[in-house]
Amino acid sequence: MTQRSDKALRKRILAGSQEACADLIGQYHAPIYRLLVHLCRDAHIAEDLAQETFLAAWKNIGSFKSASSLGTWLHGIAYRKFIDAHRRSERTVASGAAVPLEQVQSSTPDPYASALASDESRRLYQQLGRQTPRDRDVIVLHYLQGLSYRELAEVLGQPTGTVKWRTREALENLRRALEEKTAQ
Repeated sequence: MTQRSDKALRKRILAGSQEACADLIGQYHAPIYRLLVHLCRDAHIAEDLAQETFLAAWKNIGSFKSASSLGTWLHGIAYRKFIDAHRRSERTVASGAAVPLEQVQSSTPDPYASALASDESRRLYQQLGRQTPRDRDVIVLHYLQGLSYRELAEVLGQPTGTVKWRTREALENLRRALEEKTAQ
């Protein structure tokens, strides 16, 4: 969406247009849901967080500034919802072990299904799941969600140079992990 269409959609939502809300969900639900599935690796939790993201967007649409796109703004909300949920789960669950990607099952369409079809993709996603959340987040946001460094910096609340450095470091860590796994 362009800045002009983002502004127009925002105005329509503020005017109470249910069609505008449906347009926003239609445009951004898939990428937001995909981001959340990549981050939390659970389709049900991702759907709940996506709903929370759009609820927060409705409540705060008046605060949206067109300095960024609606997509970037929504990615930021979704990322913060994930971080909040992750913190809550760390406080309530004694074991911080992540569920292996192979064990994640859902009755909803699984966005990983096509990616996991090949052994190389499976290995990549398994290693990605073993990376630190800090590394995994920048890889998911930049390479899987397609956010630019500028958008990534906005979502993470960090300078662009820092985000570029973190992305390079995360890729290097992933590359090393894949090489070690191959050498074994």
